[in-house]
Amino acid sequence: MTKQPDPEHTQVLNSRELDRSALSVERPQPGRYVAVRSASGTTVLPLRRGRVTRIGRGLSVDVHLDDASVSRRHARIVERNGRAVVLDDRSLNGTWVNGQRVEAAILSDGDEILLGRVVLHFVEVAEDAEDAGDASGRATG
Repeated sequence: MTKQPDPEHTQVLNSRELDRSALSVERPQPGRYVAVRSASGTTVLPLRRGRVTRIGRGLSVDVHLDDASVSRRHARIVERNGRAVVLDDRSLNGTWVNGQRVEAAILSDGDEILLGRVVLHFVEVAEDAEDAGDASGRATG
């Protein structure tokens, strides 16, 4: 069984498209995301839970970053023991998390991921965060 990219889940971003299609999200649905900021706003891309998300400049990745400083297969985000982990995929310019070069790092909400010159932010919205806020409001009322 060969692993072919899933065209329905492949995201292609270049600077022109990023500026044109910048998306602002007030409160994303529960899940994990990478956010890319540009001059005109923020684009938020969902990560596929329980699956490997491949990030790079090549055509066989899930998140395509059209920047020469990004390797064709730059990094992967995987789930291990319920946590999101970024793995460098033998990239030329390295994978950096919060200013430190890493081969692998557990991600937390708000972490900055640098791939070449492209800055991504990891966003994690807990599934029970919205319910917990509603429940606490009702319990005190």
